[in-house]
Amino acid sequence: MKHKIVEVKNVLRTQDMFANLQSRSDITPGIGLIHGASGFGKTTTVTYMVNQLTSMGNLPAFVRCCATDTPSSFLARVMKELGCEPIFPLRKSVDFIINTMNEQQISLFVDEADHIIGQSKTMETIRDIYDATELPVVLIGMEEIARRISHRKQLFNRISEWIEFMPADNEDVSMFATELLEIDVTVGEDLLDYIRQRSGGEVRRTLIALEKIERFALSNELDFVDKAVWGDGQLFLNHSRRQV
Repeated sequence: MKHKIVEVKNVLRTQDMFANLQSRSDITPGIGLIHGASGFGKTTTVTYMVNQLTSMGNLPAFVRCCATDTPSSFLARVMKELGCEPIFPLRKSVDFIINTMNEQQISLFVDEADHIIGQSKTMETIRDIYDATELPVVLIGMEEIARRISHRKQLFNRISEWIEFMPADNEDVSMFATELLEIDVTVGEDLLDYIRQRSGGEVRRTLIALEKIERFALSNELDFVDKAVWGDGQLFLNHSRRQV
């Protein structure tokens, strides 16, 4: 399969969200929130957008939080993105981050933010950085992050743009098949719908299924595979998934 980003609905909505943050008025706060279930492509989409921004000279900073993060380790990761080692005391690191972001107009993307949402000092530091720069800050997390962050009113009230990543629909799955399969094979609509249902709309599981179909078509010299042709072949592990 081809290694590329397919601009399905979640990708386009993410691009629109960030464009809105960049073009907002002076009275509108600039923190964005991306949330949704695992496997729907949040990290891949944001990484793609960050790479696009970098290629255009916009210099975003992208950090991914870990379960073991502390305020110190989080700031160290941001400092590394900015090309510098941590400065102690930590207040000096915060000052450096603020000055560098202001000087270079750097937006900040914080992936896996669920890991730090319960850490008051870390979250307040993110708010301090935003308040001192007013440059876009985008938090990315799982389904529950929107509810959890609502308890931090000072940060929550600064969120002006948010999107929830939704399961891939039939049109999305069809686009994945059309744009990612390297061989000239058509996947029948009934098989695409089966993939959507059994994957629960998860991008990862959808791509795994499509790669299995591609290999099957290649080994059998087929240019068309529908559910009848696929037969009883296994596309997914046998465990229950929600139907969407």
